Amino acid sequence: MIEAQLLSKIIENNDFSILNRYNVGLVDFPTLGEVYLFVRDYVKDNGQTPDYRTVAAACPDFDFQPEIRDEYKYLCSRLKATTAKRQAFELLQHKAAKKFSELPGDKFVAWLKEETQRIEATTMIRINQGTNFATNGEDRAMWYAEAKLNRTRQYIPTPYPSLTDALGGGFEIGDYILLLAFTNRGKSWIASHVGLIAWENEFTVLHYSPELSKRQQALRLDTLKGHYDNTKLRRGILDNEVSYLKYLQDYNPTSNKVPYIIKTMEDLPTGLSLEVIETDIQANPNVKLVIIDGFNLMIHGKGRMRDSMTQTSRQLRQIFGRHKVAGMVVHQTPGKSEKDNKEIAENGARLVKPPKLTDYSETVAVIQDAATALTFDACDGIGRISIEKAREPNVGKVIELRCDFNRGFIQEPDLAALF
Repeated sequence: MIEAQLLSKIIENNDFSILNRYNVGLVDFPTLGEVYLFVRDYVKDNGQTPDYRTVAAACPDFDFQPEIRDEYKYLCSRLKATTAKRQAFELLQHKAAKKFSELPGDKFVAWLKEETQRIEATTMIRINQGTNFATNGEDRAMWYAEAKLNRTRQYIPTPYPSLTDALGGGFEIGDYILLLAFTNRGKSWIASHVGLIAWENEFTVLHYSPELSKRQQALRLDTLKGHYDNTKLRRGILDNEVSYLKYLQDYNPTSNKVPYIIKTMEDLPTGLSLEVIETDIQANPNVKLVIIDGFNLMIHGKGRMRDSMTQTSRQLRQIFGRHKVAGMVVHQTPGKSEKDNKEIAENGARLVKPPKLTDYSETVAVIQDAATALTFDACDGIGRISIEKAREPNVGKVIELRCDFNRGFIQEPDLAALF
């Protein structure tokens, strides 16, 4: 009945394009597929829907129903719901039993998930009809009021005031932020510092650090927060042990209500995948910053590594936007580029020179997908962060830093102290 009502309304209103807008196709007309195909082909040849008498002549079983009052959205939603139920029945009654006997448990669950996601995708209606800029002034006034009211909660400040200013307030919620550096330059320290400052500003953080142990990552945060010597902290030989133990008393279930969730190798026995990340975000809906320290350590699926990485990056961008979290992806620049670009000063010291985006060649997707791309380099206590991509007109700006990672000091030079 819904099939006939929808086709009748489309024929009467000469509005076949509405089916494309709502993702309705042949699969949604199990009993009137012949009518759907006739109307579709007629529109293709003539640029308009046929008269109902023409349809009736070609398809004698079609029961044309004039003046259908239900909205297109309602009719299409009901049709897609019927399709979803029909396909789910087919899956459970016929395909699932056969696969259950053929596959081991884990592979069967994966197959079942893939099949249900396919049904969900094919039966989802698309209702986004675009935005008419010429008429949505009221919407924009509301967006401006919201931005004015919530601005401080839409941007996560960075640990470095000059960088925060240059980015127009910090990292915007929903954005993909890329941090690139050569190997062993301290990019994990920078990422941890970003996480710590976000948490201190009461943004919930989800920090994946698959390269480190839980203990190593937590102690790095202690070093950055309390400036406890990281080497001595790891060895249990702190000079200021009493101070450290007192400092830890503030870290208990009743003191800190904003979570900082660390997931390291112990928590990721099967590796870090997109599914793990999205599941964790769904389980922690207050998360506002996700740090993935090691893009190359993620599970990128099958096929060519470059293509798989591209897919991972594209889907990360979708996840960050869909769940309204800022996502910092930490990745390394190939060592060959470092060798090619290495510069030595007259005194023999290596010049601190953040890599350029063109130095990176594994997959350009991480650069294209990121709204903000930062590169970092450090040597002998001098660090530099370069803004290589941003929404603000500050691309190319370099932030100078003084870096003592072991004692947890990463900060901009205090120029006032020179006078």
